[in-house]
Amino acid sequence: MKLRRPLIDLPIRYKIFAACAALFLPFAILAGIFSYSVMHKALAVQIDRELSNSTESMRNLVQTSVDLSIRNYLRSVAEKNREIVNLFYRQQLSGKLSETEARTRATEVLLSQKIDKNGYIYCLDSTGTITVHPEPGVLGRNLAEIPFIIEQMQRKNGYIEYDWKNPRDVKAKPKALWMSYFQPWDWIISATAYRDEFDQVVNIDDFRKSIESFRLMGSGYSYVLNLAGDLIVHPLLQNANVFASGLETPDYFFKTLLTQRKGRLYYDWKNPGESRPRQKVVVFDYVPEVDWVVASSAYLDDIYRPLHILRNMAILIGSLCLLGGSLVAMRISSSITRPLRELTERFAVGATGDYSVRMEQQSKDEIGKLARFFNSFMEQLDRETRERKRLERQISEADDQERIRMGQDLHDDLAPHLIGTEVLCRSLHKKLLLHAPEQAEQAETIRALISEATQKTRALARGLCSIHLGEEGLRFALNEFAGTVASIFPVTCRVSGKGEVELPKAVAIHIYRIAQEAIQNAIKHAKTQHIEVILEQDSERLLLEVHDDGMGFAVNDPPDGMGLQIMQFRARIIDAELAIESRIEQGTVVRLILKNMKES
Repeated sequence: MKLRRPLIDLPIRYKIFAACAALFLPFAILAGIFSYSVMHKALAVQIDRELSNSTESMRNLVQTSVDLSIRNYLRSVAEKNREIVNLFYRQQLSGKLSETEARTRATEVLLSQKIDKNGYIYCLDSTGTITVHPEPGVLGRNLAEIPFIIEQMQRKNGYIEYDWKNPRDVKAKPKALWMSYFQPWDWIISATAYRDEFDQVVNIDDFRKSIESFRLMGSGYSYVLNLAGDLIVHPLLQNANVFASGLETPDYFFKTLLTQRKGRLYYDWKNPGESRPRQKVVVFDYVPEVDWVVASSAYLDDIYRPLHILRNMAILIGSLCLLGGSLVAMRISSSITRPLRELTERFAVGATGDYSVRMEQQSKDEIGKLARFFNSFMEQLDRETRERKRLERQISEADDQERIRMGQDLHDDLAPHLIGTEVLCRSLHKKLLLHAPEQAEQAETIRALISEATQKTRALARGLCSIHLGEEGLRFALNEFAGTVASIFPVTCRVSGKGEVELPKAVAIHIYRIAQEAIQNAIKHAKTQHIEVILEQDSERLLLEVHDDGMGFAVNDPPDGMGLQIMQFRARIIDAELAIESRIEQGTVVRLILKNMKES
């Protein structure tokens, strides 16, 4: 009773204040802890995804540069040595050297060269017999049963990647070669080397600016270093060695990073000019061809700064509620919980991948600041996502350009070569009819086979180039490809649909490649007999469907091959919807729907 009396005698405003405080404080504390935990987890997941995506984009960028450098380097070596061989051949023709002397001197020059650490130059003829090789035990042997030798015999010019295991090696390692054919001597001049020995031919400037432009959560950045600890690309420590530059970061961090080569680590880092180390997180991956590690890092205090602001703001608002009274506390509580709930909902929407969501900035107080921080954060994610899509488009366009180049090489180089050979066979057939009629039939058979090879080469060139996409349009290109398929494979393939198809060429190329991949999958895997391609366009959307009557597959066991991944990748680039419907023994339907075509 003695304790209750003073409480009864208190003014009503204090009683309301005390009652509201007793009700509000526990819920406010629990709500703050819950919101902090949810947002902390959501931020951690999102940042981990962004760091992983950034690292993957960097790795793809470096990998593309490495592949191009290897290809161009080997090509220059092979073609330069073809010029050298041709020089000796001209000396043979002029009478300065005999054929044996010319071949011997050319062999000496080829064998005197070394490509990087273990690379070399060798030659073989059209039958697969090795005519020049640094290993005496290989010289003169016929290796026509080896797959990549078979490919060399067939193509004679171009680039090949393959795995090779020397007798002293534990396992096979990836190699690359460029071959250039010297017809007078029937030499396929090949420059070959292991792919992991090309770190010296990669031009770092090709991707330095792109990597240095990566910015993650404010002051986060990306960098590249080799297994010796040399920083290949770094915004602040260019060409430094992490073990010899006096950095305050412990050596065991870099030793762990270079040993694991792929993964995630937390560590303390102090940049030049900073007063103290700060904790960072790094996601890293390995590029084996050049023994480089690419990494994307961000500071934890930058990542969780919105959470710290939210925590401080909650404490401040709670104090104001206690001092202002129960009514003010309730109103302030309502003004806090409503935007916090909205913010949580916006984060949930953002977690689904929609980075266009924004908070309305209705005030300039702490809630408004939080909204601005949230909007800034989502804008950053939106920009980085758009940048990733842009890089995907560039990679895809580079792939299409390479297809076009290969198709042009087939059309402009191999096809005329086959036509010339066919003409020679026709001439030979006529001569044999006069002098050796019993052999004339074989010459005519050879000519027919060469003619068939010419037609297939042209068909392959048309399929790779897709040159008619820009001239006659997508429907014409699909009709032409369907005709090629029907002429090569024992299937019927036709294109149907209504409406004029008008698309940007870049979008049309992706749709053409998706249809091409779907048709090829149906032929290779579904054992189909009939294929129908439906292409329609109206004012709202474009529809592409590829139907086949093959063996299909179960809905709960879809294929996971590279072809499906490539189709999904291309559909994602042009913001289209890709769906596959199939039933066992009832065929498959690949459906692509493209909306908002003007924006695409």
